[in-house]
Amino acid sequence: MNNWKKLEKHVQEVYSFLLNMKDEGIVVGHDVQIIDKMGRSHQVDVFYQFEKAGVIHKVAIECKDHGRPIDNGLVAKFYGKLINAGDIRKVMISKYGYQKLAKEIAEDNDVLLLTIDELPKLNELIAGRIKSVALPDDTTIGEPFWTIMELRNGSVSGSYYGIDNVTNHKDFVLFYSRDHAQRFFREEELDSKNWCIRGMPQYVFRGFLLMLQFFESRGYGASIFFVSPEISERDRFYRMSMSSEVLGEQYYLGEMPVLKRD
Repeated sequence: MNNWKKLEKHVQEVYSFLLNMKDEGIVVGHDVQIIDKMGRSHQVDVFYQFEKAGVIHKVAIECKDHGRPIDNGLVAKFYGKLINAGDIRKVMISKYGYQKLAKEIAEDNDVLLLTIDELPKLNELIAGRIKSVALPDDTTIGEPFWTIMELRNGSVSGSYYGIDNVTNHKDFVLFYSRDHAQRFFREEELDSKNWCIRGMPQYVFRGFLLMLQFFESRGYGASIFFVSPEISERDRFYRMSMSSEVLGEQYYLGEMPVLKRD
């Protein structure tokens, strides 16, 4: 399979997982034909749509793996072929980034540029969707875990707090109780304006596991921090590193999809 076809399938899979955090059956299509207002057909690599509050949201994604940063001509071509296709959010994903002029063309024409490393982020593309179904608020209860998440302008951003691991990357932190999370929060001297404690219901935990699968290939991980019930041991945290596979097997109640890797 050609590199760009692998990228297209990977993008389709990642967004399918992210958009179906509650198993709602949103279809993310690959190699889709879009009909514009003139009746002309245009191919897009990945396409999905969903309805929210009575409004249909459509997103078209172009995937590029040319072995070099994408130039302005490719961005303009992508924007141009969908200019008469209605209200469609246009996204381009490149493995090797973008040239300066390509970024300027994209900004002028409202094309969102992403790199392959940005795929699993709960970014602006699906922020509204994610916030409605997968980001916990201060009322959610851990099933079974609690965690620490980033706050931006008073709202959870979708990013998780992490601590250094042996690969010089980060392990996202999990706790069996709010009390343990609060104690860890104090010991780390975290700023409550930038971080908060959240319970992880099963649908949030599912999204976390999907994200973790992607990040594990880049050296990131997850660790459970807990305090021993023994009185003599209650003054310290124990750390237990755990893979997404084991976390899913032991703590997720549904059938856990697996993000395929080449």
